[in-house]
Amino acid sequence: MSSVLFVDDLEDTADSLADIASALGHRSAVAYSGASALAITTQDVFDVIFLDLTLPDSDGRDVCLRLRQGCCAGARIIALTGHSELTNADTECFDGLLAKPCCIDDLERLLA
Repeated sequence: MSSVLFVDDLEDTADSLADIASALGHRSAVAYSGASALAITTQDVFDVIFLDLTLPDSDGRDVCLRLRQGCCAGARIIALTGHSELTNADTECFDGLLAKPCCIDDLERLLA
């Protein structure tokens, strides 16, 4: 069982993904902004973090780099995005990519 954080400003998306991960046997948490993601990671350590690239208060890449400097340095951080036209530079600090809308199989594969 992994400890998983879903960070997305679309609350329904974050909540739904967390519900699916919980149903798959993982411990899940959500954050709806970059600031709340940074705050929650000072209180808990996560094995996997799904992080939206475009948050209203910050760029997901910047949040990723800050998470890697903190207590989640060892976490797998997966970019979560609805954008289809990304370059390698857009996701180079991440360990993987999950495109929205996503299917359960892709989520399960990234949680394995």
